[in-house]
Amino acid sequence: MDPTETRMKLVLAAEQLFAEKGIDTVSLREINRAAGQKNTAALHYHFGTREALMEAIFEHRMAGINDRRVAMLDALEAEGPVTSIRPVVAAMVIPLAEQLEPARQGGNYVRFLAQALSDPSIDLGGLVRDKFDHGMARTRDLMRGLLADLPPEVVEQRIRHAVAHFVHALADKARRDANGSSTRWPKSSATGGALFVANLVDTISGALTASVSDETLALVTEATRKTA
Repeated sequence: MDPTETRMKLVLAAEQLFAEKGIDTVSLREINRAAGQKNTAALHYHFGTREALMEAIFEHRMAGINDRRVAMLDALEAEGPVTSIRPVVAAMVIPLAEQLEPARQGGNYVRFLAQALSDPSIDLGGLVRDKFDHGMARTRDLMRGLLADLPPEVVEQRIRHAVAHFVHALADKARRDANGSSTRWPKSSATGGALFVANLVDTISGALTASVSDETLALVTEATRKTA
């Protein structure tokens, strides 16, 4: 078998097993078997470590997702100054949501990403930073500018919450679709599940721009005073 083909079989097998069973519970031997590799050293030969295998999964999926996100942001900024948060959130959410379209077969990746994002033992930033995250970095910068009237501490927390929210929401949708327990993506939708995605973008946009309560402002003031 061609080495490139073998490598891709291992990547897809790992992606599926990580999505279904969890990243820490899947052995490298199990991935080898799922990829149809009789040579038990195949995975170690192609990747060396579990971290390198995860990076290969990110490269396989995230490179295209990043390109799509960058293209959306380029088109948005070409129209003039960005004054609304919603199109920025759309550029953050839609490229990953598109992975759930049947033709792309990226549901396992979305579920894997949600697990990697939640696992404190995985340095997700280290695996993707300056490789596949240029689009996400731009969305964060645009959000910071659009939310400049809010305390910076609040803005950073909200952005982190937004990322976790949309990734896990899409992962939950992918899981339900895989189990046949929710409506499939409409085949005619360019973004897959148009209503679901549009509502998700609305929800995150509203959370990012929500008024800051007196309680939160008081806590920010207290925290600033303690660290001054």
